[in-house]
Amino acid sequence: MKVLICDDSKVARKSIEHALPKSWDIEVRFAENGQEALDLVEQGLVELLFLDLTMPVMDGFEVLQYIKEKQLDCLTIVVSGDIQEKSQSRVEKLGALGFIKKPIVSDELHDVLERYGLIRELLPGNHQRKKTKTEHIEPTDILKEVSNIALGDAAKLLGGMLGSFIQLPVPDVAKRPYNTLINELHDENIRVNMVSEGFVGNAIAGEAILCVDNRTLNDLPSKLSDYHGYEFKDDSRSVLLDVASTLIAAFLKRFSSQLDLELNISQPAFLGMSETVNNVFKEDVKDKEVLIITIDYEIPDYHLNCDLYVIFTEASIAALEERAGYFIDE
Repeated sequence: MKVLICDDSKVARKSIEHALPKSWDIEVRFAENGQEALDLVEQGLVELLFLDLTMPVMDGFEVLQYIKEKQLDCLTIVVSGDIQEKSQSRVEKLGALGFIKKPIVSDELHDVLERYGLIRELLPGNHQRKKTKTEHIEPTDILKEVSNIALGDAAKLLGGMLGSFIQLPVPDVAKRPYNTLINELHDENIRVNMVSEGFVGNAIAGEAILCVDNRTLNDLPSKLSDYHGYEFKDDSRSVLLDVASTLIAAFLKRFSSQLDLELNISQPAFLGMSETVNNVFKEDVKDKEVLIITIDYEIPDYHLNCDLYVIFTEASIAALEERAGYFIDE
């Protein structure tokens, strides 16, 4: 059987291949985005597709839609960190055989394969299929995939709070000077509202910052009222604190559990309300190198956006990369 694993994450591609039955007689290929996957499907090189949903160029939803519209001969199993109920319902309607949440578990994958009678051809005797060429994986690759899974948990809670589908982005993970973040946010014409929660544990420390513009902040109470069916009397500041606390806590809890960390999280606090970025951040931290996870959440139904920045201190980077390194050789 011709199998394609499509995911923009090296870590996810390796994990899925590792979880496949070793005696299954298959030919495995890889793709890093939906367009690459469709090119191979249309060439007749794919019979079974393992598909991520959150990818650059073309996401998994678009791939499923194209396969359905063109009636391409390809079975698809979605493997994703996007665990929102609306996502799972959507991929089912688009024709996916099954949905497996990340991180993938071999037994769960085997159950799905056996349920649909896909494990038909086995190698003779005790033979195992040859391993594919191993891709080089850096600690930041691990952290990106861990972040991808964590943002899915956070989106599920935020979507439940707002009664809406949350469009998940591909998280960006990079070591860079703090001032590069400030430069990205800086715009004298835009005033932002920022809530921060600090965290510390296992020689790791930092802060998570939720950033929303004034329009989004002012719309939040009415959007919550529309969904829940009663008037939200809390002001925008209180609602923002609730949203920030939910989003940040969910992300950090899932992120830390995957790396076997115990992080203590502080209460949310306002960094600034309707402020320009330069008025929020202190001069003495701008040049320090930090590790920043950037997540741009989008809520299409409400035309709302919010940005989450998880920032690890310079002193934490080595400990964080050491934790991530444990997964590289597994």
